[in-house]
Amino acid sequence: MVEKHDEMGSLFTFIKGQVDKLPISESKKNKMLDQLLRLKTMTVDAREPRIALVGRRGSGKSSLINAMFGQERQYVSSVKSGTGKGKWLWYPSDSQPKIRLLDSRGLGESETPTEDYEEVTPMDELIKAVTEEQPDVFLFLIKAKETDSRIEEDLQELSKLRKIVKDKHHYDVPVICVITQVDELDPPHYKQVPFDAHPKKKQHIDEAIGLMSKRFKESDIPLLNIIPICSYIDFDEKGNIEYDMRWNIDLLSDYLIEALPSEAKLKTAKAIQSQFVKKKFARTIVGTFTAIASLIGAEPIPFADFPILTGIQGLMIVVIGFIADKDINTKTASEFITALGINVGIGLLVREGVRAAVRFIPGAGLAVSGAVAGAVTYGIGQAAIAYFIENKDMNQAKEAYKNANKQYKNEDIDS
Repeated sequence: MVEKHDEMGSLFTFIKGQVDKLPISESKKNKMLDQLLRLKTMTVDAREPRIALVGRRGSGKSSLINAMFGQERQYVSSVKSGTGKGKWLWYPSDSQPKIRLLDSRGLGESETPTEDYEEVTPMDELIKAVTEEQPDVFLFLIKAKETDSRIEEDLQELSKLRKIVKDKHHYDVPVICVITQVDELDPPHYKQVPFDAHPKKKQHIDEAIGLMSKRFKESDIPLLNIIPICSYIDFDEKGNIEYDMRWNIDLLSDYLIEALPSEAKLKTAKAIQSQFVKKKFARTIVGTFTAIASLIGAEPIPFADFPILTGIQGLMIVVIGFIADKDINTKTASEFITALGINVGIGLLVREGVRAAVRFIPGAGLAVSGAVAGAVTYGIGQAAIAYFIENKDMNQAKEAYKNANKQYKNEDIDS
């Protein structure tokens, strides 16, 4: 982890140093540096997210953790309140600290939890936990069959927790409401994914969403979204998935990343076991790198921006490899670009040729040159996603590069 961040840090330092040397106006240079600072926050400064799970006992907090990671990491109690001491935990484990999670004793419990606990009430434990560490997001969990029960007290406590965090850490924590166990809604015999494919089941799911929307509005708690899910998953003795009935976990994971601060997104995308989420976030990353490459490529400085663009494309591949949880370094990135069949020397001459051909049209050379730099970077990014995240072969990665390069140019011409 540290070595990979060192790799990203070294590449970023090189790119920034090259930008600092460019003989351009301070305003243009500052515009580039602002984009690079945004990139640094998302990559070099990346940290683990802090996610607080709040809800009544039996609402499925531990089951959700298992579903998001695709492996059994937390004891799930089917009868009594399972989680004892409200505590920040590392997932998947202390030896592999990828995500910081606050799992707590359930609100509204009437039985003593099976684990040890310290504070008198669940609320006391949560207050202590959020005072010690600032949560990035609250996931408020409620069972689908309990959305019509009295949960005003639960939402009052959630509101109190948000106020404590704002007063203590000066941060307005976003909230996502998660409606769990939708598989138990009528009709009980329908246990197939997707659950909203059955008209009656969909009706009851929509009713549950409507009720929670009303409850949050009445409690005056800002809400990012309400997502119904099923997190039911069984494991065999070896920890392999034996039965999988998960639904909307990808959607929840996607919204979770959107809710997090910029510096917490990258490591979340890496840790969540969802190719859909990894691919979507990687596309966001590619868009950011492409925008910077286009900005730099548009400057009329023959050959001077070539090392910067090379560094940007190399860093982009390293970051995509990081999301895919694969060991990618600058050497691997260079070999990948070579394997794609992209001759950087020819690419440079093409860019300079474009500049020369349109030098008599004011402004046109900059736009076309920037578009070429952006198209190459965008194509490399899409190829890296295909190869490292989707696990496609090199021929398919080459095809992804060609299609993306062509698509980017066509969109630029249309715009």
